[in-house]
Amino acid sequence: MFQYESVQTHIDLRNGKRRNKTQRVSIKGSKGFKQVTIQGPGKKRTSKKPLSKKEIQCIRKCQFIPGLFRDCEKCIV
Repeated sequence: MFQYESVQTHIDLRNGKRRNKTQRVSIKGSKGFKQVTIQGPGKKRTSKKPLSKKEIQCIRKCQFIPGLFRDCEKCIV
């Protein structure tokens, strides 16, 4: 069974305030999800979507997928 887990955290400043953005990918077997969490001062917003079959195949082959988290970020911002 194929298992994959990846977490990236980015910290930046917006209007002088600190903001954490976490991008997560998790795959177990033939199902997986992608998740974006943005945590600012006093707020925490999360968007979680399932991975498509094509995205899972690309991740298994270690291929780069441009804009993987773009649709998750549109829901939050």
